[in-house]
Amino acid sequence: MSLSNSAVLVGASTVTAILLATAATVTMGLFSENQMPVAGRNVIITGASQGMGKAVALLFAAQGANITIIARNQQKLDAAGEEIRAVITKNGSKYPDQKLVIISADLADPADAKRAVVESESQLGETEILWCCAGGANPGMFKDHSLDELHYGMNTNYWSAVYIAHATLNVMASRPPPPPKFPGQGNTQRRIIFTSSLAALCPVIGYSSYLGAKAGLRALTDCLRQECLLYDIGVHCCMPGGIESPGFEMENLTKPDLTKKIEETDVAQQPEEVAKALLEELQRGQVMPVPSFLARAARAGAIGPTPRVNAVIEVLLSWIAVIVFIFVRRDQDGIIMKERKLKGPVWKQK
Repeated sequence: MSLSNSAVLVGASTVTAILLATAATVTMGLFSENQMPVAGRNVIITGASQGMGKAVALLFAAQGANITIIARNQQKLDAAGEEIRAVITKNGSKYPDQKLVIISADLADPADAKRAVVESESQLGETEILWCCAGGANPGMFKDHSLDELHYGMNTNYWSAVYIAHATLNVMASRPPPPPKFPGQGNTQRRIIFTSSLAALCPVIGYSSYLGAKAGLRALTDCLRQECLLYDIGVHCCMPGGIESPGFEMENLTKPDLTKKIEETDVAQQPEEVAKALLEELQRGQVMPVPSFLARAARAGAIGPTPRVNAVIEVLLSWIAVIVFIFVRRDQDGIIMKERKLKGPVWKQK
C-alpha cells in the first residue's frame, strides 16, 4: 500500500507542495457548515472492536453520538465497549441520553448482518449513519493463495460491508429522515460509509486477495451514491492507507518480501489520526475521504466521476499525479525486476 516513492517526488517539487497546501486550505474553508454532524445521532460502526473501527467509535462517542458497535469477537467487543463507555461517562453533563449497544455478529452472513441491524434499531432507534470498517488483508502472491483464501478475502472485505449496507439501506429508504437532534445542527442527511483502501487507487504486489474487494467497494459507492439520491441518503467511501493495528501486525506475518521492500519507507498512521482525518473530510462534504496530503493527490488522479469538493484544486492535483505515478510505478516495477534478475524466473527456482 506504498506511496513512499511519490512522497519523495512530491517533496522535491515546490509547485506540488504549494498546490497540496492550497488544496488543504481551500477545501477546509469551502463549507462553513458541518456536512455530517454527529451529536445525538444513531450510528452503527462495524469492525469496531479494534483498529480504525474502534477509533471511529471513540471519536463518535466523544462527539455525542449514540453508537452500536459490531464485530465477531465478543471479548474484544466488550473491551472496546469499556473504552467507549468511559468516553460516554465524561459526556454525561452534555449528552445525558447517550447510548451504546454492543452486538456480536458475523457480517459475512447476510442473515446475521440483517439481525444486527434489527437488534441495533430495537435498542438505539432509527439508524442515521452506517460506517463499515470491518475487513483486513491477508497478503500473499495470487498464484500461492488457495481458492478458499480468495473467497475469504471477498467475504471479509466486500460482502461483510455489502450485506449490512443492503439491510440498512432498506430500512433507511422505508421512512423519512429524522429531524435534527439539536437546534442549528445543519445537514442531518443519513449516510452509508464504506471503507476501501488507498491501495485500491495504487495497487501493490501482494494484495491480490484484498484489493479486488476494496476496489469493488469504491465502484459500488459511485453506483449507490446515484441510487441513493432517490432516498436523500449520502454514500461515501474512505480510502485510508496503512494503519497501526493488530490487523496490520497480522498482515506482516504473511506479507511477501517484495511487498515489504516496496513499503519499507512507509510509515503507518495511528488509528486515531486516521479516524479524525476521515471524519473531518466527511464533515467537509467529501464523497471519497482520505487521511493525508499524499492520498489526496492519489485520489485526484483516480477519482473519475466521483464528486469533488474542490474541482479546480483536484484537477491540478490530478495533473501532478499523472506525472508522479509514472516514476512511482517505474520504481516499484524496478524492485520486482531486480528480484527476478537476482533469483531468476520462478520456474528456474525449483
